[in-house]
Order: sequence, then structure tokens, then C-alpha cells
Amino acid sequence: MDRLLGQWTIKDALSVLDEIDNRLAVIVAIDKLSGDPGTDELHTLHPLVTQARWLFGPEFDSHEYASNVTLRTAAGKIFGKRVDAAAFLNPKQRPDLMILSDATCSIVGTEGFDSHDQGLTRIQNVLIIELKKGKSCIGRDEMNQADGYVQDFLASGAMDGTPVFRAFVVGHEIAPKTSREKDIKDEGVIRGHIFATTYGQLTRSANHRLFKLREKIPTRYDEVSGADLMARVMQTPSQSVIALLEDGR
Repeated sequence: MDRLLGQWTIKDALSVLDEIDNRLAVIVAIDKLSGDPGTDELHTLHPLVTQARWLFGPEFDSHEYASNVTLRTAAGKIFGKRVDAAAFLNPKQRPDLMILSDATCSIVGTEGFDSHDQGLTRIQNVLIIELKKGKSCIGRDEMNQADGYVQDFLASGAMDGTPVFRAFVVGHEIAPKTSREKDIKDEGVIRGHIFATTYGQLTRSANHRLFKLREKIPTRYDEVSGADLMARVMQTPSQSVIALLEDGR
């Protein structure tokens, strides 16, 4: 305690510990929720994963990735009638989410100034996270579907600039003989990358990036449910809790 107070202010120490706790809680919540057959993935697991973009790599750990009108317009044009607007309560709170019949898609991007176009802003990078529902298995069809999404965005005519796409298809397992990575090229130039991954791979990779701290405090989250951890991370009542309140239960 003397060394802690001698090197840190209480405010700084709490800021660091809160950030570590938040990220560890994300990892444990995903592990607990994805392995529970009773989990309402749409209303718990999916918003949690799509909010924690750092799970997919440090390059996505930026507030610059956000949804905007251009992306929403293009996504609406591409997904069309597949979107279920009534499936998610208060959809305006998560404008990046598109709820489909068999998946949830988060679509965000970064903007920047184009020096070759009189300094106008254009979308530069687009991140698509497609989370499959249920005990899903990612196969060739799912990878080809994601390929189609990216190509449809590129050909939509609804986006300024020539952004680079990165699409992650996430499920519980990956079918044998399914390629885990795929590039999309246009006239020899790579315009998109598609990756297949599992919830387990996400949490294992995240644990390594956090210096395996979870292994050093293994019992910290044992008595906390996945739903409680999810609510802590999201800092809002879960969708299931909101539904219960609206039903008067």
C-alpha cells in the first residue's frame, strides 16, 4: 500500500484498474454467455461483443470507428428486407447494429480527409462484425455470404471514396475445410479481408493481449453471472431486463 500510494494517486490507480476490470469482465462474460444454451444471444452477447471492438485487434480500439448516415444508407440498401427492425429494443441506441434473420451485423467505419479530392472527407476503413446466432457453425456458405456483403458495399454507389473492408464472421465453431481468411480484390488491389473466428478464439486472443492477467486472478469473477458482467460492461440494463420491466415483471 505504501508503494502504491507513493507511486500512484488514487484517481490514477482506479482509472487503470477500472479499465483492466472492464476488459477482463468482457472476456469472462463472453466465455460464460457463449457457453450457456439458455443465453438470449441477440440481447446480451451480441451487443457486448460488438461494443468491445478491441477483441478483434488493437487497430480497432478507437473511437473513430462509428456508424454514420452513409454506412446506414448503404447497409439498408444491401440488407433490405432481411433487417428485422422490431427485434432489438431501442435500436437508435445502437445505430451500428443490423438485426438479420440468422445473425447480427455491426457496421462501423472511419473517415478522413482525401488530399486528392479538395480536402473532402471520405470513408477510409469499414469494419463489419457478423455474429451468428445459436450454436452456429461457420462454413463456406457463411464466408461466401460475407464476401457478398463486401462486394455489395463496394458496388452500392452509396459510399464516397474507396474504403478498405475488414469483415469478421463469428460463431461457436468453424467447419472443417473452411478457409479462415479470404481477400477480396478489385483489379489486383485488395479491397477487403474476411476472417472466420470463434468466440473462444476471441477471448483467448484477448487474454494474451492482456498479459494473461485473468490467469493471475482466476477467482475474481467466479461468483458473478455472465448477465451481471455484461450489464456492468454495458453500464445499462440488459435488453432482457428492459423487456421484463416493460411487461411489468
